[in-house]
Amino acid sequence: MEDHTPSLLPAVLAALLAGLGTLLASEEKLTWRIVLGRALSSAALGAAAGVVLLWFPHAPTAALVGLAAALASLGTSGLEKLLQIILKK
Repeated sequence: MEDHTPSLLPAVLAALLAGLGTLLASEEKLTWRIVLGRALSSAALGAAAGVVLLWFPHAPTAALVGLAAALASLGTSGLEKLLQIILKK
C-alpha cells in the first residue's frame, strides 16, 4: 500500500486557499466563525479529493490539487446541487 500523505497535503492546502478566496471575494459579512467554518469545510473537501487515488493510485499531485481546488470552489452547497442534478437524470 502506497503512502499518499505527501500528495494529500498540497491538495488540502489548495482547497483551503480556494475556499477562503471564494469567501473573501463574496459580499458576505465576514466573522471569525464564518471564516473558520469555511476553512474547515474546504480543507475537508480537499482531503476528500484524495478518493481519486483509489481509482488512479499513480495520479499526479497536480491533478489531485486541481480536483481539490475545484471541489473547494464549488463548496458544499455547490456539490449538493450538482449531485441533485446528476441523480435526477
